Amino acid sequence: MKKRLFSSYEWMLAKRYLRSRRSERFVSLISWSSGIGIAIGVMTLIAVLSVMNGAAVEIRDKILGFSAHVDIQGSGDVLTDWRSWLDKARKLKGVERAAPYISTQILASYGARAFGAILKGVDTHRSGEIASHVVKGRFINDKGSPFQIVIGKDLAKKLGVEVGDKVRLMSPTGGVSPAGAAPRMRGFTLVGIFDSGFYEYDVGMIITPLKAVQRLNQMGNGITGIELFLFDRDRSGAVVAEARRVLPADAWITDWKQRHRSFFQALKTERMAMGVILSLIVLVALFNMVASLVMVVMERRKEIAILKTVGATHASVMRVFLLMGSLLCGIGTLVGAALGLLLAWQLDTLLAWIERMTGIKFMSGDVYYIDHVPSVIDPVSVAVIVVVSLSMGVAATFYPAWRAASVPPAEALRYE
Repeated sequence: MKKRLFSSYEWMLAKRYLRSRRSERFVSLISWSSGIGIAIGVMTLIAVLSVMNGAAVEIRDKILGFSAHVDIQGSGDVLTDWRSWLDKARKLKGVERAAPYISTQILASYGARAFGAILKGVDTHRSGEIASHVVKGRFINDKGSPFQIVIGKDLAKKLGVEVGDKVRLMSPTGGVSPAGAAPRMRGFTLVGIFDSGFYEYDVGMIITPLKAVQRLNQMGNGITGIELFLFDRDRSGAVVAEARRVLPADAWITDWKQRHRSFFQALKTERMAMGVILSLIVLVALFNMVASLVMVVMERRKEIAILKTVGATHASVMRVFLLMGSLLCGIGTLVGAALGLLLAWQLDTLLAWIERMTGIKFMSGDVYYIDHVPSVIDPVSVAVIVVVSLSMGVAATFYPAWRAASVPPAEALRYE
């Protein structure tokens, strides 16, 4: 017959000691309050780390919504012999789409209002991801004049423009006139307004056909570089390595991880620091549990002495108090994990309801990169939190259990 780790009487005593008698309600209250503290700590950890993980995922998706997975540029500001590069880039393994682009700074003005922005010239036949974000008007087409633009909703609001208006774009690339160097200007028709969900793009990017930027800046057939969009963006490092083998040595190739390394590293560091700080809640609750179990030992000295007198072993007494601590920690951890998962799952809905009721905006798009509080539950993080909390709880119970097992029966019963 297989021997059980804990006997039935040990389970019975552990549950009995957790229930309070009239004279011991204060000690029992402290014990259960430590379990509540563990539950609050675990719930907070899961909810906060889910929010931070959701923010990282949301920002990454927004950035890559309008940004290439891999960027190829030449040694200078303008790439002229780019068609052979484009053919080679399209044949790279894992590339879904490759397209030329031009990126330059401009000043957009309408009436008395003027704001700086990035003018991006794109191949309109290969820019479906931008067209899918247009919320007013339409995307650029090849009919008529190439001097058409789509702009972000926040830039449109700042300029006070609507679809159909003429927006004047001024390029800092100077032309030569009898009066000297002067910036180039051109009127563009606003045909659409997009909403990327990423404030930096919505307030600072203007999209137009390649041909329009080439004519505005007198670039001829030159471009800034080639954008690669991959089937699996996480394989960008392998694509970069392969591109460096097949393209000329002067090609400058970067992926999205390199371009935004500092930003995502900062998010990762912040997430780790927040996890360590919030884990102190669980640690304080564990110290409270140790103190309460030591108080239980002091209250139960007589009963422990009687148990040892009638034959309970040192290990058996330790197991009773190990069970008590494990039950407190286990119940607190499981309740906290359930509440944390529920809160993380419904956090966006809950905060939206609070915003409607109070009129307070928790995240503003013109301050933060995103305009809402996202939450993405990471199963690995949840598992680590639960396992670490349970392990710390069981480890913290050893000292009270050892104190209980060390009670000398003769001394405890001397004056009884």
